[in-house]
Amino acid sequence: MAASSRAQVLRLYRALLRESQRFGGYNYRTYAIRRIRDAFRENKNVKDAEKIEELINKAKANLEVIHRQVCFFLSFYLRVVHSSVSSLMPL
Repeated sequence: MAASSRAQVLRLYRALLRESQRFGGYNYRTYAIRRIRDAFRENKNVKDAEKIEELINKAKANLEVIHRQVCFFLSFYLRVVHSSVSSLMPL
């Protein structure tokens, strides 16, 4: 694997883990982190350049999915918290 490709994979791995840490729910967070680690360990010995590129693209797509899910989860959580606080404190 070329040095630039290795650096790209490491950046992607860190980004996936960092984004997964943002999940509010413990089960979601630990599941995402476990799946990321397992997938990278499983594919660490891949040498084929085309296969590496395919796996990188798949990981980028998964990063986008995680980002969307985290944003959805946070917006839903904030909406629930705001509505419950609003009902407790009448104006």
